[in-house]
Amino acid sequence: MKKGQKRKKKDPNAPKRPTSAYFYYVQDAREKAKAAGRDTKKIGEFVKEASKVWNAMDKEARKPFDELAAKDRARYEAEKGVYAPKDSNKPKRPQSAYFLFLGDFRAKMKGKNIGHRDILKLAGEEWNKLPVPDKKPYNERAEVEKKKYEVAMDEYRKLIDEEAEDLSGGDGPKVKKAKTANGKKAKAAESSDEEEDEEEEEEEEEEEEEEDDDDDDDDDDDSD
Repeated sequence: MKKGQKRKKKDPNAPKRPTSAYFYYVQDAREKAKAAGRDTKKIGEFVKEASKVWNAMDKEARKPFDELAAKDRARYEAEKGVYAPKDSNKPKRPQSAYFLFLGDFRAKMKGKNIGHRDILKLAGEEWNKLPVPDKKPYNERAEVEKKKYEVAMDEYRKLIDEEAEDLSGGDGPKVKKAKTANGKKAKAAESSDEEEDEEEEEEEEEEEEEEDDDDDDDDDDDSD
């Protein structure tokens, strides 16, 4: 990955793409090879050999894997039918005082060759030991961000209500769900805030971990 280029973040709730018949065959061949005591660590060589066998197989031999693939395809289509991606128009929840502190702590630990999980552990210990006066700036920043978020959420709810009214033609009770710009139905704005907090905190940690990995890759490139 090029320096400064961010990975496209995957939605953890998105349906897993269906597995092809060929990949089911490779998995099966690898398990059988392992059971027979064969070395399968050289993935490239093993896949090359498996590909030759697959290409030589007739329709009847491929049938079990085709059936597995068809079943998984049906699973994917069913999940995709009820899947609604996150509304990109919805304001992102504000960071807590601790997460604001964590951002500063990570910047302080930059270049010290400390793993992501170790940084989180050290940050937690440091935060717990931090005197109340030293936590005050983070609490104040968190409060400012919270107020900004509340204002943005008021505007977002108005937009949802307007779209819902447009869909209902202005008659009758307003629906709780409305189509968003991406054509999918968004959950009502009052949906479980606690669950969203947990999801976004996990996403932020994953993004930070990916940034660490990218930095490590850049360091390796520079050393070549």
